[in-house]
Amino acid sequence: MQRRVILGAAAASLLAAPSLRAQDRFPSRPIRVVVPFAPGGPTDVFARRFVDRFQRALGHTVVIENKAGAGGMLGAQDVARSRPDGYSLIFHASSSALTSPLVYRRPLYDPVKDFEQVSLLGVVPFVLAVGPQTGARTTAELVAKLRERPGALSYGSSGVGTSNHLAGALFLARAGELRAEHIPYRGSGPAIQDLVAGTTAFQVDTFGTLYELHRDGRIRIVAVMHPTRSAVDRAIPTMAEQGITGAEASTFNILAAPAGTPPEVMAVLSDATARVMADTAFQQELLGIGIEPESDTSPRRALAFLAGEVEKWRVVVQAAGVSIE
Repeated sequence: MQRRVILGAAAASLLAAPSLRAQDRFPSRPIRVVVPFAPGGPTDVFARRFVDRFQRALGHTVVIENKAGAGGMLGAQDVARSRPDGYSLIFHASSSALTSPLVYRRPLYDPVKDFEQVSLLGVVPFVLAVGPQTGARTTAELVAKLRERPGALSYGSSGVGTSNHLAGALFLARAGELRAEHIPYRGSGPAIQDLVAGTTAFQVDTFGTLYELHRDGRIRIVAVMHPTRSAVDRAIPTMAEQGITGAEASTFNILAAPAGTPPEVMAVLSDATARVMADTAFQQELLGIGIEPESDTSPRRALAFLAGEVEKWRVVVQAAGVSIE
C-alpha cells in the first residue's frame, strides 16, 4: 500500500513538471521597457522602433512606459528598484545612463552597479557646428579664433550638465585648454536658433538636429566627434583627422535590467536583442535617422563601454565644475 502511494506521488510529480517548467519559462507575461523621457523625443522614437522588433524576437508582448524626470533618473530608478526577473527593463540614453548620475550631487542610482547591461544598441555621434558670424569654415579656424579671444566667444547647449554641454567642454579641453563662455538653454531648439542667428559661435549637437541647417548653409558642421566619419555625410572629417585627439563624444542607447537578473533570463534578452540588431534592414533604418547601430550587442561589450564612458566623463565633469542639486 505504501509503495503504491509513493509511486502515485512520483507519477503526479512527473505530470506536473512540464506545467511548472512552462510557468517558469521566460518570458511568460508582458515585459515593460521604461523610456525615461517624454514621448516623441529621439530616445522614445528609437525605443518604439526597437521594441516593435524585440517583442517579435521574444515571441511575447513588450510594452513601453514613458517615465520622465530628473534627466532620466526617475525612470531609471524605477527599474533599478524593480524585481530582477527580466520583466522590467530600461531603455537608457546617455543622460540617464551616464551624465545625470555624474552631474547630480545626489544621484538616485549607480549606472554600472545597479543594472545588468543587456546590450549597447547604438550611438549617435556628436558633431561640432559653427555659426555664420564666426567666419570659420574648419575646426582649425574656429580654434584659432578661440585662441585669439580667450573667453570672448560663446557656445550654447540644451542645459547645464547635459551631454552636449559636456561634449563642448571636452572639445575645448582637447583642443588646447581653450576658453569660451557656456550659455545653457532650455533645450537644443532655442540654442540652435541662437547659433543660426550668430549669437553664439559654436555648438555641439547631433546630425539629427543640425544637418538640415548645414545643408541649407545656415550653419556649418566642421567635425564629427567619432572615431570614423558618419554615413550621414562622408565629406565631414572627424575631429581626430583635424589633429584633435581624445575628443570623441556621442549619445548612446543601452538596454539594461535590474542588478541580479538571473543569467538564464539575461541570455534570452541578449539573444533576442542580437537578432533584432543583426537585421540589415533595421540597421539601414537606424542609419537613416543618424544612429550608428552597434555590431557587438553582447552584455560584456555594453558593460565595458559604459564603464569606460563613466570614467572618461567623470574627469570632464570634475574639470568643468558641474554639480546640480
